[in-house]
Amino acid sequence: MTSDTVPPADAAVRALVRSAPAALTGVVTGAPGSGKTTLLVERAAALVAAGSDPDAVLVLTPTRQTATALRDRLSLALGRATSGPPARSLTSFAFQLVRAHAVHTGDEPPLLLTASDDDQILADLLAGDAEDEASGRSRWPDALGAATRATRGFRGELRAFIADARTLALTPARIAALADAEAEIVWTALASFLAEYEGVLGDMRASTRDAAGLTLEAVELVRALPVDHPVFAAVRRLDAVIVDDAQELTSGGVDLLAALRDRGVGVVAFGDPDLASGAYRGARPENLAALGARLGSLGALTEPHRAQGDLIEAQRRVTVRIGAAGGVAHRTAPAGEWVGDGGLRAVVATSVDDELDEIARTLRERRLRDGVPWGELAVIAHDTRQVQALEAGLAAREVPTRGQGQGVPLGQVPAVRDLLTVVLAAGDAVVAPAAAADVLVAAGLDPLDVRRVRTALRHAHLGDGGGRTGAELLAAALDDPMHAAAIDSREGRAVVRTAEALSRMRAQLADGATAHDLLWTAWEASGRQAGWLAATSGHGPVADQAHRDLDAVVALFQAAKRDAERDEDAASHPLRFVHAVLATDVAPDLLGRDPDADVVAVLSPAAALGREFDTVVIAGVQEGVWPNTRLRGTLLGTWRLHDAAAGVTAAAGVLDRRRAVLHDELRLFVRALSRARTRVVVTATSDDDHRPSGLFSLLPDAEAARALPPLTLRGVVAQLRRAVTADVPDRSAAAQLAALASAGVAGARPDDWYGVGAATSDAPLHSLAHGDIRVSPSRLAALEQCELDWVVRELGADAGSTVAGLGTLIHAALEAAPDADAVALWEVVDARWNELGFESEWLERAGRERARDLVDRLAQYLRDFAAGGGELLASETPFEVEIPLPPHDGEGRALLRGVVDRVERRADGTVVIVDLKTGRAEPRTDKAVVENPQLLAYQLAHDAGAIAPSAGLPAGGAELLVLHTGTAKPYLEPRQAPLDDEARERFIARLQHAIAVMAGTRFAAPYEQHCRDEHAHGVCRIHVVGAVSAP
Repeated sequence: MTSDTVPPADAAVRALVRSAPAALTGVVTGAPGSGKTTLLVERAAALVAAGSDPDAVLVLTPTRQTATALRDRLSLALGRATSGPPARSLTSFAFQLVRAHAVHTGDEPPLLLTASDDDQILADLLAGDAEDEASGRSRWPDALGAATRATRGFRGELRAFIADARTLALTPARIAALADAEAEIVWTALASFLAEYEGVLGDMRASTRDAAGLTLEAVELVRALPVDHPVFAAVRRLDAVIVDDAQELTSGGVDLLAALRDRGVGVVAFGDPDLASGAYRGARPENLAALGARLGSLGALTEPHRAQGDLIEAQRRVTVRIGAAGGVAHRTAPAGEWVGDGGLRAVVATSVDDELDEIARTLRERRLRDGVPWGELAVIAHDTRQVQALEAGLAAREVPTRGQGQGVPLGQVPAVRDLLTVVLAAGDAVVAPAAAADVLVAAGLDPLDVRRVRTALRHAHLGDGGGRTGAELLAAALDDPMHAAAIDSREGRAVVRTAEALSRMRAQLADGATAHDLLWTAWEASGRQAGWLAATSGHGPVADQAHRDLDAVVALFQAAKRDAERDEDAASHPLRFVHAVLATDVAPDLLGRDPDADVVAVLSPAAALGREFDTVVIAGVQEGVWPNTRLRGTLLGTWRLHDAAAGVTAAAGVLDRRRAVLHDELRLFVRALSRARTRVVVTATSDDDHRPSGLFSLLPDAEAARALPPLTLRGVVAQLRRAVTADVPDRSAAAQLAALASAGVAGARPDDWYGVGAATSDAPLHSLAHGDIRVSPSRLAALEQCELDWVVRELGADAGSTVAGLGTLIHAALEAAPDADAVALWEVVDARWNELGFESEWLERAGRERARDLVDRLAQYLRDFAAGGGELLASETPFEVEIPLPPHDGEGRALLRGVVDRVERRADGTVVIVDLKTGRAEPRTDKAVVENPQLLAYQLAHDAGAIAPSAGLPAGGAELLVLHTGTAKPYLEPRQAPLDDEARERFIARLQHAIAVMAGTRFAAPYEQHCRDEHAHGVCRIHVVGAVSAP
């Protein structure tokens, strides 16, 4: 927009602000993108050009992030060096004053309380309240019991109440008086809590302040210090203060600016009440009007400079629906129709994944086709949870991203949690067996490494005649490195390194080390530094994750250092800090991030303050999410505190309060819309669980998300591979793939394609030419069901399960006490219970209940068997039968080899082979076991005389003893009739076929009947997944 198109009112305001002397004071309001920040920079430059010292012109912003973003721009405009940053946050300025006063008076310099530290103080105080309540004393109303107060949501409400109270300079006594006047019972408890909270701050160190207290203290200093006081020099040297985004000011910030004006400093503030979003910090949209009432108004800017067309129309359509917060002169009525210039699109996808695909493609189109740098692109979502999901989803789609604003609590970052887990393990005298595997994974081993170590330790231990479980052996190896020293492998050496680190940390704890010392030892032992640093030099999701992990670890060490500085007794309880980090729900302020990195910013509207981009995607605009009209501050009555302190009767109606919340949500949406100069895309999902927000009614008609391949090298390679492997191969696609392969693009070389390379070996898995082939009766059914699944498990892919392990214990009990009652059977199971591994206590309890039930059912069977006149001939009896084979090469034999659970002689004198089953999906009828290969194998062995105790006795068939019946019966006995000649020949033919399969080199995969069936739980599934050549 040229100067001659600027409306006269705007031009007059601009001319006044640019040319007026430093003493000019007042507030300038302006619509989004109307040039408020530009005018601020021009005023600062004009004052310096007119003779003001650059250090005498102070630019303040509500946050450190916005000050950082403004500094380079100011430095270029001023063209002069300054002794300090040309722009700083209001809290930073307050800190400077308070610190100068502390130094002058000989006190300790102030320490600013971080949000995570504050959260830990609240958690500790609430834990104390819970102990008081348990002993019969509680200051809280009955409705706010200990369980409620222990929640993350309650601490959030409590933080908001304390922030508002301290921003309003309300003392505990004043809050108690307001509680009586307003009949707010909970405020009485809060007054008592706040008094204790302030006492804790005072006890920590006299220099500890929170942001609200720091600002209020600075206000008092500016008001009270004599002009000639040395500390007042920081104010005395100022000619002018210029404030950006003044709509984010707290009441304390308003007081500080008014105090500066009263001491002769010119104060000009710029803001837009329709963009206010700092309510969570104690800021209110009305504060800008309050500042204007105290400083005066300099006019309003109405014409947009950042964007035009449909973008401005959308902003105006939303803005007119926001309740006025002190003035509307900056607003312009919407035109009522869309220009259709392509600057604004609304897109609705049919799934969350499709929405992410659309966002990723939109960003890549702007980058690749329009040449817009990644750093000029942004994705804005309503809240931190969405920001985190979007950052992860876009990174997986190879979009370089960097989440900004409130991040993830440190204790929830896996890299940090791993370090803390290792340190906590050192806090115990010995590592608990149940925690040993987790400690090793946290120390840097992967689960397969842990499994290899456990297997090696168990093998060596059993060879020495020991009976300890794998978990106990892992724990012993962590407590004494010598236990793992014999494992000469990479993972064995890693266990030794971890054990030595735990030993060093235990010694450090005994010597009074701080949490920072312990963390450093754990970090050095982890060996992660080299790998992460190498990863950060690359590009893509792995590099992005390495950056995030390093940022989080650096923030952890910074937090540990602050803890030691703040708490003089930190060395006496270093693990308190570790527990605090794991418990806190507040994210740290990550320093050191490169604000100019060429990555897509993923942020919330609050974090978008003071930022602008070429293109903005506003994602996840769903019903119930944006706007989120859930009432805030209802639990503690925080919403009433401001009006009660001012002596104003608050609007108590739910509809009035929801309307106020809705207006706040609309302000967030306007802020998001107004961050773009050129293009905005608003996205949402519409499916069975999600519906687009009503905000879409304020946008152009929504279009469906495009089903297009991603604009990535991976997507191009996938398309070309699909064309090359089609029934009619595309030669041009092959040529393009060759070009990509020569350029080193991943996945382009056919040698890298899954299933394309030659087999590593064409030798059979088993060979009669080289020895015997042994057939297991228990594996016959699996082989006949799916040959592929059988061979994959045969090669070691069957890891087993806790359920299978439980069956092993029940079998062991039956073998050790074949005629015993339930008590004796349970003693056997209980003695070996530690051999089972459970992921949680509740799973262990459920497993124990199931085991007792199975033991009771088995005991009932044994009682019934004895009462029926049966006789046990043998239990756990091995057998071996040679299977006749056609002529073949070699000396090898085919052997049917197994172990029979029970050989019983029934009252009629016949022998019945019994196979115990503890699973849930076993056959339950005689019809279902007619062709059961396991029972047929046992009968064949009996008929051949291979089961010595029953040799020569009449056959009575074979049966399953099914303990999990699904009925009221304690057990079921589906029976297979004795073999006749025809059945025997059929089964031998089946065995011969199984031998042929086992000696073969190809294995059938019944895809429709087994491999694709998710309920079959086959490990073969991974080997029949189709080629992923579609993008």
